[in-house]
Amino acid sequence: MKTFGGSVLFLDRADINTDEIIPAKYLTENSKTALKPYLLEDLDLKGFDPRRDLLGKRVIVARENFGCGSSREHAAWALEVNGIRLVVAPSFARIFRQNMFNCGLLAIELPTGTVDHLFGAYADLSPTIEIDLDRSLMTVDATAVSESVPFTISDFDRALVTAGGWLGYADAKY
Repeated sequence: MKTFGGSVLFLDRADINTDEIIPAKYLTENSKTALKPYLLEDLDLKGFDPRRDLLGKRVIVARENFGCGSSREHAAWALEVNGIRLVVAPSFARIFRQNMFNCGLLAIELPTGTVDHLFGAYADLSPTIEIDLDRSLMTVDATAVSESVPFTISDFDRALVTAGGWLGYADAKY
C-alpha cells in the first residue's frame, strides 16, 4: 500500500478543473512519466508557479469542487507521478474523485469549515499531513501547532486504496 502524507501545497481556489491539473494538449502522452513536468502549469492562481511551488509537495489542500471538468484519468496520473497521493477539499467532481481511488490515491472530503480552518491555521506554516487510513485520521503538523482531524471513506474506496488501485483490487478479488 502507498503511504499518504508529506509537505502540503495550499491552493486557495475553488473549481480547479482537470484542464488546469493537466492541460488537454498533453493527453496524447502514453505514459504517466511523460505528464510529470506539466502538472498545474495552466492553473490560474495569483502568485502560483508550479515549478517553484510543487517542489517537495506530497499533499494538496484546496477549496470545493476540485477536479471538475472532463473525466480524464490523466489528472490523477499527473498528481501521482509528481508524488502527490492525497488531495483534501470540501468536495470533488465525482469522476475525478473516483479516478483518484481507482489509481490508489486518496481524495478526502472535509467540511468547508474544517478546510477553512486548515487554510487559516496552517497555510503560512509549511505543515505536513499524515494519514492513518486504518483509523480514518489525518494529522496536521506544523512546528508549533498540531492536530488530528477525522475523515470518512467508504469501505470500497478504502479497499481500492489499500490494494493500490483498481487493478490491484481486481487482481486480488477476481
